[in-house]
Amino acid sequence: MSNWDLMMPGMGLTAIGIAGVTISYAGIAHTFIDGMHALTGLTMMIGLIFLSAGILDGGISTSNKAKATTLVILGIAFSFGIVAITFNSVTTLPTFAGVMLIVIIPAIVMAYMSMKIPQYAKPVGVIFVIATGAAIAAYVGFGLYGPSQYLVPAQEPVEEKEAPVSTAPVTAISILKDSSVQGNPSYDPSTVQVPAGNNIEWTNYDAVVHSVTSAADAGKTFDSGLIDAGKKYLLDTSKLMPATYDYMCIVHPWMKASFVYGGMATPQAETAISILKDSSVQGNPSYDPSTVQVKKGDAIVWTNQDAVAHTVTSSADAGKTFDSGLINSNNSFKLDTTKIAIGTYDYMCIVHPWMKASFELVDSSPQKADASSTPVMKEPKVAPADSTTAPEAQSPEQMTEVPAQEPADTSKPVETPTSAEESVIVEIPSGMAADQKCADKCYSPSIANVSVGGTITWKNLDSAVHSATAADGKTFDTSLINEGMTASAIFKDSGTFDYMCIVHPWMKGQVIVG
Repeated sequence: MSNWDLMMPGMGLTAIGIAGVTISYAGIAHTFIDGMHALTGLTMMIGLIFLSAGILDGGISTSNKAKATTLVILGIAFSFGIVAITFNSVTTLPTFAGVMLIVIIPAIVMAYMSMKIPQYAKPVGVIFVIATGAAIAAYVGFGLYGPSQYLVPAQEPVEEKEAPVSTAPVTAISILKDSSVQGNPSYDPSTVQVPAGNNIEWTNYDAVVHSVTSAADAGKTFDSGLIDAGKKYLLDTSKLMPATYDYMCIVHPWMKASFVYGGMATPQAETAISILKDSSVQGNPSYDPSTVQVKKGDAIVWTNQDAVAHTVTSSADAGKTFDSGLINSNNSFKLDTTKIAIGTYDYMCIVHPWMKASFELVDSSPQKADASSTPVMKEPKVAPADSTTAPEAQSPEQMTEVPAQEPADTSKPVETPTSAEESVIVEIPSGMAADQKCADKCYSPSIANVSVGGTITWKNLDSAVHSATAADGKTFDTSLINEGMTASAIFKDSGTFDYMCIVHPWMKGQVIVG
């Protein structure tokens, strides 16, 4: 008789396994595809083992119960088989079915022989193993080495295309021998003019690797990658605009040079400034000259003659306008003034903050005064009666130009403004960051009256950072003003402008232009 204790879990596991395999291969639930194949297949195999052992326990049963069970299992298998074939979206289903047959047929035969004629079970098992091994070997062998090679993926012939050879003239630059040693010459020539249409080729004559990397954007414009000893790097200049390009070696960052690309371009004139010996000692002279006038478009080169590292850092914005980073002894920092606006710039060494100097950037070609030209910063006049402090010097980046605006609604009651001035100072008093009830005392004066084309200069007397930001967030914005610093906005059109501090939104003020 059959063993129902084995047959019942066998039927359940087999049914679950068949259902899972069918769902997986039918593509009904794609989340099963990767992980459920093996799990459901294993479940089905275990179920078949239990079921076979239960049916064959004590011999093959011919009872009605055994026949009914067999019909149920066959019905389930055929039903799911039909569904799998109908909804199949996986091309490997025939392979899976073949593997199932390879496993099931020997298992049924071996189980039957073990029960009925056990003396033949071992030799028949050996025959099955040898036959299976021979079949697998033949399948793999013919698939890999046979006439059709069905296991070898078909490869489409790749048409080799020769890289186009550039016929553009080449400007040659050498990476010099021993340039990896700090202080030695690096690129030769260190500054070169490249006619429009010429490519540039660097040859590494040193014994170590180097690179040619655009300095302004850390290699976004061009980057050679590592150039091995004796190798070359050719730069296609077809995408470059006429300009001066500084570059460096990312392996040895003290190796710096530049080239001027464009037929009419001329190398930048350079203004030299020395970082003096022993300038790290407080009280000693630091930068020489400490004040200098430079034409816009020229370059400024600071050379560190001291024994320790220094920096050249714009003071007004803590290095946002320019910052050299650490300049080691005997190294230089070059500033391209084409990228900054005309004005006076104070700078300092962030390592030794008592080292201070400045330069004035002036227009290289005098122009006639024009009402439509960009207004320049004027000496502000003090609007409030109790304010006697002049605004501190600031870089042009801190000047905000207010575009044309429709006059604001002035029907609401406002404070009576003072008479219009060309330039007005608005102070941010101390303690405003903590005083949420400052009301009309957050800015002094809270309503500033300025003439068309005039300038408002905000000075922060508080220990916290503040801003003066237009209520619409677009018209003007000073950005963050540090303690003791100033920022300005030029108002070109009449109107009423409400503003606030973006850090402390209870601080509000108003500018009336007219």
